[in-house]
Amino acid sequence: MLRFALVVALASAVALGGTPALAHFDAADRYTHKACPASAANRIDPVNVVFMTWGTWGRAESQIESHAGWTASSGSAQAFTDHGSCASMHTRRASGHGSRFHIRLRGQHADATLGWTALAAAHHEDLVLLPLACGHAVDANGPAGSGFDQGRDELLRRFTDAGHSSSRVWWGNTQSFKQCDGDYAGSDGWTVFIQLHQASHP
Repeated sequence: MLRFALVVALASAVALGGTPALAHFDAADRYTHKACPASAANRIDPVNVVFMTWGTWGRAESQIESHAGWTASSGSAQAFTDHGSCASMHTRRASGHGSRFHIRLRGQHADATLGWTALAAAHHEDLVLLPLACGHAVDANGPAGSGFDQGRDELLRRFTDAGHSSSRVWWGNTQSFKQCDGDYAGSDGWTVFIQLHQASHP
């Protein structure tokens, strides 16, 4: 576990200001976006999960379904950035269709230290029907953390229970976003790195 944490810390330091030739992992933009081109004005969710080692988006999707049981695929699309380019997510998974856990993912290039990586934005959200139906709203900031923190922590719990190594890195992406019910939700700024296994799951 200590070796894993050191690898994550080293890779994060390189990604944030190290040698570009070795740093294919891009942590410069730590938010998803409503559309491309990405800008500070169209941020939507904080990126709060990084899958690594064998972290292709397909393996991440498979292991989320297996360990967390999030098999629904509904929800809107969002965009991620990678080395200055902006592109739509690769996939999304959810625990249901009403009040639920939800995650969006996009894969990146392989990194010399972290291996294959995929960025993800996880959260818990409620389906808002009253007084006016507006869709899903991420749980507001509160003593137990926002829906962004709850989604990240639930996913982390499911993966660590299944034997995956993990580590937390401070990314500082704490911007709060107004939800359709009028409340505000923001991350506590911590991102979890979860090591994936090579084998996908049935």
